[in-house]
Amino acid sequence: MTFSIGIDVGGTFTDVVVSGPAGALTIAKAATTPDQTDGVLDGIARAAAALAITTAALLGQAERIVHGTTVATNALLEGKNARVGMLTTEGHRDVIEMREGLKPERYNLRMTPPAPLVPRERRLGVTERIRADGAVETPLDPASLATALDRFAEARVGAVAVCFLHAWANPAHEHAAVTAARARLPGAYVTASSDVLPQIKEFERFSTTVANAAVGPIIAAYLRRLGERLRGKGVERGDAIVECGDRVHRRHSHGGRRNARRSVRGSRYSARRSNGRPWRGSRNRRRLHNGRGRRGRHRCVGIGDGLHDAFDGGERVLVHRVGDVGVRGDQIHHVLLAEALGGLANVAQGAAQIAA
Repeated sequence: MTFSIGIDVGGTFTDVVVSGPAGALTIAKAATTPDQTDGVLDGIARAAAALAITTAALLGQAERIVHGTTVATNALLEGKNARVGMLTTEGHRDVIEMREGLKPERYNLRMTPPAPLVPRERRLGVTERIRADGAVETPLDPASLATALDRFAEARVGAVAVCFLHAWANPAHEHAAVTAARARLPGAYVTASSDVLPQIKEFERFSTTVANAAVGPIIAAYLRRLGERLRGKGVERGDAIVECGDRVHRRHSHGGRRNARRSVRGSRYSARRSNGRPWRGSRNRRRLHNGRGRRGRHRCVGIGDGLHDAFDGGERVLVHRVGDVGVRGDQIHHVLLAEALGGLANVAQGAAQIAA
């Protein structure tokens, strides 16, 4: 007998769904805890009790575990991020502060610009230059790279974002910098823009990579901790969350999934897949909308215990914002509206309105 386990962590409750060999579903609900692994294990134990088996038996027979969590989203919204250092092409360290040259409220003359995730003193330039066609204009200077990494070591950064100009066209310099950074800072989470988002547009690529570095260590620590606790509770096949091959996956806000081992080791997609939940509400609302004979665009909301999500017709968008952080990736179009709001969202004249 084998089981598939689905876990979704919300602001107040953690839901666990177990699918048995005949497709029968068992649903359990537990309180979400400050350490989300406590709530996850409590929910699994409740599901096992509903099946009249032990937690060890359930986990030992689990063929797949799919996990959706808001760890990365919460970290960005609450500002509880890793201490990040940014390596960039000399002369371009202010790209993430200048952004796209536009303000979210362009006619608000008193608007305070959002603070970047990395302060200027931890954004360091390195001598190198790749042209837009991928040709090397200036070779990577090992001495300037070593000097920057020494400063990061003194600043005790926990993560490094490598963001070189035009690295999407030629990632060689970034990959060399990643290798050097991991050798100089063995405990740091290192991520490169050419891996996170190998696309044109410097601000979006830099911002997404910095966000990835900010939440990467938090996601990695969470998945390692959960993997260790699941192994201790009876997971037998593979290495659970961290080393399980394709058994355990983490849901993303674009509706896909990613192997948890790659989420820890790959250093790529923590920020781009920051919320594991919005895709479900948008998909189901679209089915309901179309099932009633209604076509075209529609709006729906997901009312959570801590966050209130608005979805725009299930359409995929390239750029979304988590708080003040711009993140580019293939996401279902959703907006985090507020905390602890109930009611329905309406779109009138282009503005989302909340009705209690």
